[in-house]
Formats: sequence, structure tokens, C-alpha cells
Amino acid sequence: MKRLLNSLCNLNLLLNKKFDVPIFRVHSSNISVIKTPVDFYETLKNLSDQSTKRICISSLYIGTDHLEKDLVESFYQAKSKSPDLNLTILLDYNRATRETPKSDQSNGPTSSKSILLPLINQGANVNFYLTHLTSRHYGLWRRPKWNELISLHHMKLYIFDNNIIISGANLSDTYFTNRQDRYILIRDSPTLCDYFDQLIQTIGQFSLKLNTTGDFQLHDNWHYDPRKFFHRYLFKINAHKAIKNLNKDFSAKTTFNHHNINDDVVDTIVFPLLQMKSLKIRDEEKFTSCLFENQWPKSTRLNIATGYFNLIQKYQKKLTENSCLSPPTTILMASEEANGFYEGNGLLRYVPYVYTYYVRKFLQRINKLSNPKQISIRYYDRPKWSFHGKGIWLQTPEYYLTMVGSTNFGYRSVYRDNEAQLVIITKNERLKETFQSEFVDLVHHSRTIRNWQTDLPRIPFLIPFISNIFRSLF
Repeated sequence: MKRLLNSLCNLNLLLNKKFDVPIFRVHSSNISVIKTPVDFYETLKNLSDQSTKRICISSLYIGTDHLEKDLVESFYQAKSKSPDLNLTILLDYNRATRETPKSDQSNGPTSSKSILLPLINQGANVNFYLTHLTSRHYGLWRRPKWNELISLHHMKLYIFDNNIIISGANLSDTYFTNRQDRYILIRDSPTLCDYFDQLIQTIGQFSLKLNTTGDFQLHDNWHYDPRKFFHRYLFKINAHKAIKNLNKDFSAKTTFNHHNINDDVVDTIVFPLLQMKSLKIRDEEKFTSCLFENQWPKSTRLNIATGYFNLIQKYQKKLTENSCLSPPTTILMASEEANGFYEGNGLLRYVPYVYTYYVRKFLQRINKLSNPKQISIRYYDRPKWSFHGKGIWLQTPEYYLTMVGSTNFGYRSVYRDNEAQLVIITKNERLKETFQSEFVDLVHHSRTIRNWQTDLPRIPFLIPFISNIFRSLF
């Protein structure tokens, strides 16, 4: 473990205080990979049924079909069985209040808000994050779906007592059936769960609170309304301070002397990375940039997954200029058919072509390298499945590093949305093999894209124009 932490020192990332994040020690035996959407759903249900102290959820939204309703019902039952259980849910305001028409008109349209309303009477704390950036465009962006372009709360964190699932998956039926994502379960880790619990509570404090009448209100100790134009500056300053104070507090609690660690006791460490550009929090961007540009040993293997390919130019540049990686870097992404917007309604059906355009431009960039085989592009292409997985797998001679969470490493993730990642670094052989097997399983359902002219579909003529002008929205 000393070598592991010294390697972090060599990266000049954490222990030189480039940015302040807490570092947690976790037993490798408590970390496992959930492989399928069905297993993800069953694990959520089982953990919910077993919870007696807390259920703390952060997601983009909760769907409104029967699987989601059964999950919400399990939250309700857990609270009924254990009245002292702390039930907290944090969603994105714009996405979670968007109504979904139902075929049964007697019930009318539903939304995350409507199916969560019964929990309020049970004493649940349900909050909806709305970015202060909305106040600048409120008259222009009231329309559902369009208002989601500005910024979203995108963190996917699922806490049950002292167990947590870190994922990129939302709580919706497609994510429980045939949309592949990543899901890491960490059991019996109270301090780590406390951190993410308090992160969700902290963001909830400057979000809009749902009350028993179905209306929204500010929390009593928060005075800056994200919907008001003249509140936006104070909202940003005070929200930034609240998140930074949280990290500072936990950094102090989890500080340990890395020169006096027994290797037999600690073989795995984890630390969170937040990306909230609108609040001037950019820890994930800084870390990822350093990761891509570091001069690794020749045997190091780097793999990346991004559900929607739109790597920011800084990441692309660092990846293509880093020639020290002797095995090729594999980048796994969704094919057009595996894109969540495939065959969408209206203009949404063109979204997969936008990502195809970005892939084409990146392939053209790769082809100009002295060694084009340095980077391998693969399309997840599984019949009747979509792909939403994202993350990084880095295997060095000494340890294995993986990043798991909500970010796609694209423009939206870096510059617009609220994202949360967890970095896991281990030297445990079993866990190394588990992470490597996870990536191999994902790649099994993919094909290599070599030539943008022959391996990619034709792009409608307006797509390049739209893709370049509105790149930050994707």
C-alpha cells in the first residue's frame, strides 16, 4: 500500500494537495461488480428490504412504470418497518418533473415527482436540484426536454445503511432490463457511505424541497432561489462553499499516515471526484487530465468506456499524444443502434448521428498518428440492447485503478452537469481480476471500428453543422 500511495504522489494528484478530496480505506473483499441490469435491480430491491437505518438515493430521475413503482414501494415499506430510517431522495428538477403520458388516461400523466409524493407523508426528504443557470434562460427554457439542455443533476449514488452502489444507471425500467451500464457495490463501509450521504444531503439543502401538497419550497436555512436572476451569484458562491467544506471536513477525518500502513491490512483505497463546473468544482476533470497524460510504464494498459462519445478536446489531445502505452488503449462506446436515442421521436432520432460524427472526427485524428494502432475504437453492438456504461480501467505493474460513476467524459459531463465518480485503487489480485473481467465482458458485445468511411453510417448533411455549433450540449 505504501507503494500504491507513493505512486499517487508520483502522479502529483492527491497527496501534494493539488485538490482536497477524502481518501477512504476499504477492504477489497467488500467490493464487487454487479454485471447485469436485472442483477442491479434485484440488488437495489434486496438492499432496500434489508435497510433499517438509511436509504439515500441520488439519480437523474425515477421512472414511472411498474418496476420503478415496486422499487419506490420497497422504500415505503422499509420506512414503515423502521420509522427511524432516514429516507432521502435527490433528483434533477427538470427531468424528474417532466410528465410521461400514460395510455390509461384515467390516471393521467405521471412523473418522478408524482410517484414520490406518498413518501413525503412517511417523513421522507425528497429534493429536486435546479441549477442557478436556469435563471438566465427561464423565459426561453420552460419547455420540457429543452430545459434539460442547460444543466442536469447527473449523480447516480444508491446508499442502503452502510452499503453503496456507484453507477451510471438511472432508476428506470430500461436500466433494469436491457440497457447495460456499470454498477460497483461496496458493502460495510460506513465512513464512505457517510460521505456520500452527506454529499446528497448538502446538495439537497440548496435544492427545491417537495412538500406534502406537491409544491416546491426552499429549505429553511437556504435563501437563494435558483429561479431568481439576482440570486444566481450568491447561490453559486454559497453552494460551492458548502461542497468544499464537506470535502475538507471528511479529508480531515480520513487523513492517515501513508508511511505507516501495514500492507497486509490495507490493499485498497477509494476516493470521490466531483465535477460541478457551474459551481466551480472540477476535481474529476483535473484528475482525468493527469491520468491521460502521465508517462506510464510500458506494460500499462488503459481502457475507457463512454456511453455517448464526445470526449473534450483536452482529453483527445492527451490520449493521442501519450505514446508510452504499449498495449493499445481501447475506447468502448455505444453504436448507433445501442444509443439510448436511437429511433427517438422528432429531432431526437438524429442524436446518434451527432455522436457518430464525433467518432468520425476522432478516427481521422487517430489515423494521423505515427502509430494509429495506439488507440482502438469499439462499438457496443448487442441486438435489442442499449449501452450506457462509462468509466476507466487502468492496469499498471503494481496496482489496478478504475473510475466508476456518472460521467461520460464529454462536454456535458465536464462543462454542464453535476457528476460524481469514485476512484478505486487496489493491489488485491482477486479484485484486479474482477475489474478486468468486467471490461472483457463489456467488450465481448462489441466490434472494432477501423475506417470511418467504411465502418460508420452516412451522416445527414446538417449533422456536422449542428454537431460543431452545439457541441457543449452533447
